[in-house]
Parts: sequence; structure tokens; C-alpha cells
Amino acid sequence: MQDSKLEDAIVTLLRLAVTDLPSDVSEGLERALAKETNSTAKSQLRAILDNISLARNNAIPMCQDTGIQIFYLTVGSKFPLLHQLPLIIDQAVKRATQEIPLRPNTVDPILHKNPGDNTGLYIP
Repeated sequence: MQDSKLEDAIVTLLRLAVTDLPSDVSEGLERALAKETNSTAKSQLRAILDNISLARNNAIPMCQDTGIQIFYLTVGSKFPLLHQLPLIIDQAVKRATQEIPLRPNTVDPILHKNPGDNTGLYIP
């Protein structure tokens, strides 16, 4: 039960990471657009801001390349899911890759094959 809640939380956080930006970033881009004088740069800033809005409103990734998921966790030695964490994270990344969707970016360095789910040895 706890493991499914943690998996759901990880998927939710991955979705948030690729579909929304902190308000200070969006506001900074808006300020840059207001100050910009070059028409090409203004056009690019508008496109970026439009893309951010579309991603936020439609819960879709802002960028086609969603990167590789890396997790840094600090938990106590008595955390009840300590030994299950690698499997829970792996399952969450596989789910997120399909549901959000995330671009499957991992490639086995020996076999040169992409498993299609953003997982592999020590990834995530």
C-alpha cells in the first residue's frame, strides 16, 4: 500500500517537473520579453512562453526531450520502504514514461539498445 502511494507520488513529481515551471522562471521570461528589442529574440521568447502555457494547461511536457531521471534521496535507516526504493523508483519511471509521456532516452552502452522506458543498470 505504501509502495503504491510512493510510486504515485514519484509519477506526479515527474509530471510536474516536465509540465510546469516555477513562477519566478516564467516571470523572468516575461520580463525579458518586455525588455527585448530584437524582433527575432522577442519571437523566440513568445514561442517559449506559449509553449510553457500549453504544457501547463494541457499537462504535457514542455520539451520533446525530457532528459534522464536522476533521484537523490535522503531517508533514515528505519524508513519502511528502504530496501524497496530502487524497485519503486524504477516502476514509477516506467509508468511515467508511458503515462506522461516521457521521451525514452536511456541506451544500453554495450548493446546499443533503448529499452523504451528510461530504465537500465543504475538508471534511474
